[in-house]
Amino acid sequence: MPTQKSLIVFDLDACCWMPEMYQLWGGGAPFKQVTAAPNNVLTDTSGTRCRLLGDVAACWAACHSRMQAGEPLLVGVASRSDEPAWARECLNKFMVAEGVSMMDVVGEELCEIYKGSKRQHFAALQQKTGIPYSRMCFFDDDTANIRDVSTLG
Repeated sequence: MPTQKSLIVFDLDACCWMPEMYQLWGGGAPFKQVTAAPNNVLTDTSGTRCRLLGDVAACWAACHSRMQAGEPLLVGVASRSDEPAWARECLNKFMVAEGVSMMDVVGEELCEIYKGSKRQHFAALQQKTGIPYSRMCFFDDDTANIRDVSTLG
């Protein structure tokens, strides 16, 4: 029997990076890379620094390595970011390993970045991947989102 795929889903703002996109008043895109992995820092047009939190780069790099090794694993994004285009740009510019961006790990298809319930994001991810909710792992800084999604299975 083939091994079932699993899906690791990340929130972005305040979970993978700070500040949150809505906090970049008077700034925003385009973002400029100041330092690459492992100490990722981007600056917006006003000079505000946006940085990856803690071990985010290492975690995403580990997921990428496992996927490249053929493990049945996918990575997705479930974000209600106020600025989806800015978030996508950051995913493209934050590097998690040599030559590997966050977007390289997740792919555009599994980026659910829009206002709405995280349940809506997860329904879209489940429909796209066919992975059952019971095989999904969710990282979010907001416990209300985690409680809401946990009712899915």
